[in-house]
Amino acid sequence: MLNLCSYSAMILGLISLPGLLINLYVLFKLSTRKPPFSGFQKLCIMKSVPNSIVCFTFLVWSTPLCIIHPTYESVPRSVNVGFGQVAGWGAYILGPLIQVCMSFNRFYVLYFPMSSIKASNFPFTNTAIFLALCIAVVYTVIGFPDKCGFVFDPEVLSWRPEEFDCALWLADFIFYSILILSITSNSLNFATFLKLVSSRVEGVSSGDSSTRRKRRISMYIQSVLQDTLHLIDMINCTILFKLNSAIWYQFIFLSVSFLSIHALDGSVMLYFHTEIHPQWCRRLLKPKSRTGTIFVNRSKISSFHPSD
Repeated sequence: MLNLCSYSAMILGLISLPGLLINLYVLFKLSTRKPPFSGFQKLCIMKSVPNSIVCFTFLVWSTPLCIIHPTYESVPRSVNVGFGQVAGWGAYILGPLIQVCMSFNRFYVLYFPMSSIKASNFPFTNTAIFLALCIAVVYTVIGFPDKCGFVFDPEVLSWRPEEFDCALWLADFIFYSILILSITSNSLNFATFLKLVSSRVEGVSSGDSSTRRKRRISMYIQSVLQDTLHLIDMINCTILFKLNSAIWYQFIFLSVSFLSIHALDGSVMLYFHTEIHPQWCRRLLKPKSRTGTIFVNRSKISSFHPSD
C-alpha cells in the first residue's frame, strides 16, 4: 500500500504541477493582451480559473496526503471540506457552466451574425460569467455544513462525498447538474457543426471571409475538445470506476481523471491560441516549407474579431 501511495503522489504531482503552470500561463497571457477582448476570449480566460484551482488543490492537498498517508479520521475535516468544496464542487461546476457559454457563443455568432454585432454593446459575456460565478459559489457553500461535504480520502486515494445522506444527495445533485450542462453544450456544438457544414456549400470569395471561417472552425474545434474532456470524466466517475473495486483502479478513474481533464483543458487552450505560444514553442512548430502560410493563418485564427 505504501508503494501505491508513493506512486499515486508522484502521478498526481507530475500532472498537477505542469497543469497548474500551463493554466496560469494561459490566464496571464490572455488577460494581459491588448483590449478589446472578444466574448470567446473572455470565456477562455475564465475557463483557466477553475482549471488552476483544481490543479492547485491536487498539488498542495491531495499529493501531500498521498505521501503522508494518514487515516481519514486524522485529516482535519474543515480543511478537507474546504479544498473539496472549492475544487470538487465549485470549480467542477464552473468549468461546464463556462463551457456552455463557449458553445452558445459559437452557436450565436454563426446563426445570428448580425444580431451579435448589434448586441455587442451589451455585456452578455460578462453577465454570463457573473451568473456562472454566483452558481459556483452556491455549489461551494452548500457542502460546508456537517455531513454534507466533499472530501479527499487518503485511504482510498480519491475524492468522495462524506458518507451521510446530505453529502450523497448533493453528490447526485452535482452529477445531474453536470449531465444537463453537458447535454446542453453538446447539443449547441452539434447545431454549430451543422451550420459550419452547410455554409461550406455557399463558398467563400474573399480572403477576409476565408480567414474568419478558419478562425470560427478553430474555436469550434477547441470548444468540442474541451467538452469531450468533461464528457470523458463523467463516464469515468459514474460508470468505469464501478467495474473494479481495487484502489489503484479507482484512483485512475476518479483522481487521475478528475485532475487530468483540467490540466489537459489548459493545454487545449494553449494549443489553439498560437499567439501566446512561448518563443521556443513557435520555433519548434514553425514549418520550414510552403506550409509557413498555414502557420500565419493559425495565428490569425486566435486574433478574435469583436463579434466573434
